[in-house]
Amino acid sequence: MKACVFSDSHGVTKNMIAAVELEKPDVCFFLGDGERDIARLQDKYPAMPVYAVRGNCDFRSDLKKLLIFNVEGVIIFATHGHLSNVKYEEDLRTLTYQAKEAGADIALFGHTHYQYLSENDGVTLLNPGTIGYGYYCSYAVLNIENGEFSVDLKGI
Repeated sequence: MKACVFSDSHGVTKNMIAAVELEKPDVCFFLGDGERDIARLQDKYPAMPVYAVRGNCDFRSDLKKLLIFNVEGVIIFATHGHLSNVKYEEDLRTLTYQAKEAGADIALFGHTHYQYLSENDGVTLLNPGTIGYGYYCSYAVLNIENGEFSVDLKGI
């Protein structure tokens, strides 16, 4: 399974559409701050599932604050990050603890607008950066097969 991981589009959908055109993913994960943009993405690609969480700028949202799911034997923890102190903890200990408690192999988060990929206490932490605006718009590609995963950080 190939997934595009996006966060923080803040009203800009053209970069997500460009990434989907380029990558041809099976699914997308959206990590908040641009809930309305998801509808535009789904209008363009109705057959492609998009799993999304609520961000701190997604006012009056019905989206969940976090998702935990198993994809081909890989446990994914997805959250925006604002409730996990990701802007304030260099070691991302709260996020790591939450993901470990959920039994996750990988924690997907956004909020900071900066790409980040590391392994912390047995959990891979992945922030795709902001797909929306700034001097460097970015996303991640997550490939999962037979209980193993790999990540590529990309810019657009």
